[in-house]
Amino acid sequence: MKNQDLPFQIGGHYENWEFDLEVLDVERIKGYDSYIYIREIVFLGAIPRYVELIFSWDILEAVILVFSFNNSSEVNNFKKSLDGLKIQNLKYKSNNQLITLMYGRIEILKSILK
Repeated sequence: MKNQDLPFQIGGHYENWEFDLEVLDVERIKGYDSYIYIREIVFLGAIPRYVELIFSWDILEAVILVFSFNNSSEVNNFKKSLDGLKIQNLKYKSNNQLITLMYGRIEILKSILK
C-alpha cells in the first residue's frame, strides 16, 4: 500500500521508527507487536492524540490514529478530507468529536474491528 498522503507506509521496517516507539504491554492481535509512536505527526492538518503501529516480524502491518476535535465543524472538515483520499483499506469510525482512523492489511483490520 503506497500513498504519499499516509504518515506511515505499510510494509515499512521497524528500524525506520525504532527510536520513536514504546512497546505496548497488551497484545492487540495475537502474534503481532503493537507500539505507540511517541513523536508528533500531522495528518491532513490535524495532530493525532494517539498513534499505534502494529508489526509482524518487524514489518509494519497496520496503523491506528486517534484524533480529538473541538467541535463538529472540525470533525466534518476532517471527514471531508478523508473522503477525498483514494486509499485502499482505509477505515474510520467517528464518535462525537473523536475519530479513529485505521489502515493496513485487510486481514489485520478485520481482526482489529471485531
